[in-house]
Amino acid sequence: MSNNSLFKILLLSLSMLFSFAVQAENKSIAAETTRWNQLNNSEKKLLKRFEKNWGEIPQERKSRLRKGVKRWQTMSSDERQLAKKRLKRWKNMSPEQRKRIRSRFQKFRALPESERQQIRQQRQWFEKLPPERRHKLRQRWKNMTAQQRQDFRQKMVQRRAKWRTMSPNERRSTREKIRQRFDSHRNQRREHFRR
Repeated sequence: MSNNSLFKILLLSLSMLFSFAVQAENKSIAAETTRWNQLNNSEKKLLKRFEKNWGEIPQERKSRLRKGVKRWQTMSSDERQLAKKRLKRWKNMSPEQRKRIRSRFQKFRALPESERQQIRQQRQWFEKLPPERRHKLRQRWKNMTAQQRQDFRQKMVQRRAKWRTMSPNERRSTREKIRQRFDSHRNQRREHFRR
């Protein structure tokens, strides 16, 4: 058999292999595509507004929508009310506000898990504060200039970095100092209001 014949056989084999690979890929893509009639009744009910354009929606978004339906189904009525409230607030935002929030969320997602957990804990701490205290803190933040906010953020970054390098005993001591300052400040305020 000549080299030319071997080359032709090799070329034919490769083209058939490539053809089979493309067909297999197309079948897997088709299998991944979720059609409207594949949704269960509860999914169809919650995703009704997407029915007309379902075929045009990218598969990735379809998957996110279906995950959202599953999450919705596991929520309590209070959680659903909160979600509706947040969605309404989102819809009332300007495109610039939405863009800013998306950007913050992407930055948050890019943080290491330990930092995200710390931020979640700080948020939980803030939510547990009495409403008037939260209001005062928000007002204080709003009244800061851009430079003051930047300085504050930088100070927090430095404190977090310092905290990470502390030993457990140093952390306990620091917590106690903060607690004492807080108690002292609170007592001063009480005395001020008693007068």
